[in-house]
Amino acid sequence: MPKNKTLKIIGGIYKGRNLQMAPLEVTRSSKAILKESLFNTLNVGIVGAYFVEFFAGSGSIGIEALSRGAEFAVFCEQNNKSFAVLESNLKNICDSKKYRLILGDTFHLYPSILEFVKSPCIGYIDPPFSVRENMQDIYQKCFAMVEKLDNAVFKCVVLEHETNLEIPKSIGAFTHLKTKCFGKSALSYFG
Repeated sequence: MPKNKTLKIIGGIYKGRNLQMAPLEVTRSSKAILKESLFNTLNVGIVGAYFVEFFAGSGSIGIEALSRGAEFAVFCEQNNKSFAVLESNLKNICDSKKYRLILGDTFHLYPSILEFVKSPCIGYIDPPFSVRENMQDIYQKCFAMVEKLDNAVFKCVVLEHETNLEIPKSIGAFTHLKTKCFGKSALSYFG
């Protein structure tokens, strides 16, 4: 059985540790430059915050958040293979139980995810890109989910998306703050 590729944690107490990647046919990992930009932007706001990775894959963003001082992280992933990699990464890297794993569809389970978080919380949404089969309405579903999030709890929501996606000026109580582009991928921040 071939070994999965790995990526490294780029900052914090787990810096340099290897993460197994989820199978590429079901997920894609965030680029290192994008991840570095995300955590440079969040900066010290990550320390002591709760963090939700809504489409976790291998968990690289949420584990990076824990490495950089997040108080607690919630990971939601619906693919069984990716979930197994995520679970293994957390067991092998995080030496505390400062996280919660949820197996299932983010769009159906996000209300129950909210039971595990407190303010300040940062939400990270990195759904499959809309060019994938049966994903044409993925961003509309993400916008609808963000609209229902409580901005008294979520101080920041970050959406990773295709660069050409038109970003609304606001979603519910959240205002679009900025977008940073990295080739075909972009990060949009809402607060």
